[in-house]
Amino acid sequence: MENHKNMFAGIIILGLLLSITGCGMLGTKAKIEAPPAQPTATPPPSKPEVPPTPSAAPAVSVPKEAQPPVTPAAPPAEPKKEEVKPSPPPAPTEIYVITLKNSNVRAEPDLKSKVITTLKKGTKVEKIGQSGNWANVKLPSGETGYIFHELVKELE
Repeated sequence: MENHKNMFAGIIILGLLLSITGCGMLGTKAKIEAPPAQPTATPPPSKPEVPPTPSAAPAVSVPKEAQPPVTPAAPPAEPKKEEVKPSPPPAPTEIYVITLKNSNVRAEPDLKSKVITTLKKGTKVEKIGQSGNWANVKLPSGETGYIFHELVKELE
């Protein structure tokens, strides 16, 4: 009877060994694989699905959690059209001529203001503005100043 017990135990051990080797667990090291890296950029737009042909192999379905999320591609931005406004024509330049022998050009439109320069009769200046009875003028040197309006006349 003892012989039968040993034989029965041997059969059980042999069965366990066969099932372990059949699973590939005996003498092999477990191999752990990292999950595939998730793409960081949005995937390109997918192609429309084409129904499989009868001769094609069956499709393998991938679980939803393993699939990267699909985000709809943003429509291409249209370039903004800037409204082009025509520039106004330049204002006609008013050229004045000094009418008095020596005329003072001042920093401000005031008789008490500092004299910048003195212009001789016949000197041409460009009017760039008006302040009361004073003409704001651009001098031949490029400086600007004020001259009393009665000391100049418009060049015709």
